[in-house]
Amino acid sequence: MKVYQAIAEAIVAEDTGPIFGLMGDGNMSLWSVLGRDPRVRMVSSRHEAAAVSMADGHFRATGRIGVATVTCGPGLTQCGTSLVCAARNRSALVLIAGEVPQGAKNRMQGLDQRRFAEACEARYFTITGPDALAEEIAEAFYAARVHRGPVVLGLPMDIQERSFDWDFAYRPSTDFLPPLAPAPSEEALEAVVEKLAAAERPVIVAGRGARYAGAKEEILRLADRVGALLATSLQAKGLFAGHPWDVGIAGTFASAPTEALMAEADFVLGVGAELGYYTSEGGLLFPQAEVARIDIRPAPEEIGVLPGLYLRADARKAVAAINERLERRQVRKQGFRTPAARAVLDAPPHQYPKPEDGLDPRALMRSLGPALPPDVLITCGVGHFFSFPAMYLAVPEGGDIRFSSQFGSIGQGLSLAIGVGVATPGRPHLLIEGDGSLMMYLQELDTVVREKMQLTILVMNDAGFGAEVHKLRAKGMDQTLAQWQSPDFVALARAFGGDGVRLQREADVGDAVRRGFVRGGLFVVDARVSPSTVSDPYSKIHFGKPNTAPLLRPAAVG
Repeated sequence: MKVYQAIAEAIVAEDTGPIFGLMGDGNMSLWSVLGRDPRVRMVSSRHEAAAVSMADGHFRATGRIGVATVTCGPGLTQCGTSLVCAARNRSALVLIAGEVPQGAKNRMQGLDQRRFAEACEARYFTITGPDALAEEIAEAFYAARVHRGPVVLGLPMDIQERSFDWDFAYRPSTDFLPPLAPAPSEEALEAVVEKLAAAERPVIVAGRGARYAGAKEEILRLADRVGALLATSLQAKGLFAGHPWDVGIAGTFASAPTEALMAEADFVLGVGAELGYYTSEGGLLFPQAEVARIDIRPAPEEIGVLPGLYLRADARKAVAAINERLERRQVRKQGFRTPAARAVLDAPPHQYPKPEDGLDPRALMRSLGPALPPDVLITCGVGHFFSFPAMYLAVPEGGDIRFSSQFGSIGQGLSLAIGVGVATPGRPHLLIEGDGSLMMYLQELDTVVREKMQLTILVMNDAGFGAEVHKLRAKGMDQTLAQWQSPDFVALARAFGGDGVRLQREADVGDAVRRGFVRGGLFVVDARVSPSTVSDPYSKIHFGKPNTAPLLRPAAVG
């Protein structure tokens, strides 16, 4: 047995699911084994960075570790942005990369890969030889799982080709994993219970951790008991869809009514939510409130995270324990659910003027929500456009939306969507992406078709880099420097073997997306949106205008 064959056996033993990658000299021996193993699905991308994003998307969709493989040197450097995105998302991911041997005379593709990986906020491990091979591989997977972040595992090309003279025995990292979180301490539980019992205007902000923990029902019980308003972070958008006291996203994408009510909150409980800079609007969203958080990670020290009570525990178990204690005390109150709060939430929505230079992105999202099936998966890229789905798209109950915004990098949406789609076949899947972002990884449309995936892509096409267009205008500079003549995305989809339609009216978006779901395969909806329409956050931040965004009505959910 060769070392690369043993590595393949270890990867299979880790029960990782699909492996995403791009073949090169540094990983082709390993690929030759994995690609012939009936237990393994290899998904070949057209770009190394896309392979890492696909593995990241697989983790986001399933919670199972993602695995990618690329060659050495430039194969790894191509992955830099995707590694940082995975690190900022705390995605458990192992990137297996070839490594030029230290003493090699031909070092054209040589690089200090450890320094590069660590600069990309990833941990780095390297295989040193056959003797410690099993332990070194397991340690890399263990680190990714426990520390919830990307790990790069370097495979020196000379060591890969060495032979074993003994049987290879491998124990996967899952045999050694500690509990995700300790039981909540009684002292911390009682402190949160006291705050909730005393609060007159409580708010619960649920994040991605609450969704992963399956804490929704316990949160609803708690909110009903103490009269709390229900909000989410961006990453948990739609968790409370249809609930009469759901006030939507807290933070940068909050509606005007939500901002008004949050300003009056006296206690905010974050459940699986960081309550960081964007979720709290730099601490200005709820300036009068005391804050407490429940999360499985150790108490954070990140800049921008609000200080307050911290309860390290599983979100569902901790909220259930709080409910039990409040029930024993017979606490049940109106809290923030007053006629005055109801009047704020039911205020007539602000009416925006209809743009004359393209489709209205707000109306587009309002029309899309009721047309989505209840089991829809939505992946959303990042750019100026993503404010509109964040604020105006009603995600149906049972649906799921994921944003690729963690590093603020465009170009991630398509690759993430492929990873999500590979992980969850059979569910209708919609990618909402900007035109500039989509063009950065257009070649991955081939991966969608080659892998026979269903992916409908709604292109929010403003014929430019919208974020830069509006920022240039705010600075009094030439906005045309960030604009272009748009390509025909439908023709491009057909060239790759898919199909599509150019949207003529906002009201037609539901039919167009449904057509893509029914057809299967690759289907692109080219929506030429108004390039002059500024999102609500940009209007506030860059043009000094007050927030007038209406609360997304629960009735809009289809």
